[in-house]
Amino acid sequence: MPAWKKSIFINAIKARMQLEDSTAEEIILEYTKLTETDKSEILSELQ
Repeated sequence: MPAWKKSIFINAIKARMQLEDSTAEEIILEYTKLTETDKSEILSELQ
């Protein structure tokens, strides 16, 4: 995943975590088009 794309997902998930009081794991499950590799990359950046 390109760095610019990962950055967008990270910022979006952080914003949703604050607004929706959800965990990153719960939110990322809603992004069905992401591969498991992409999801793990994003989650590792968030922790």
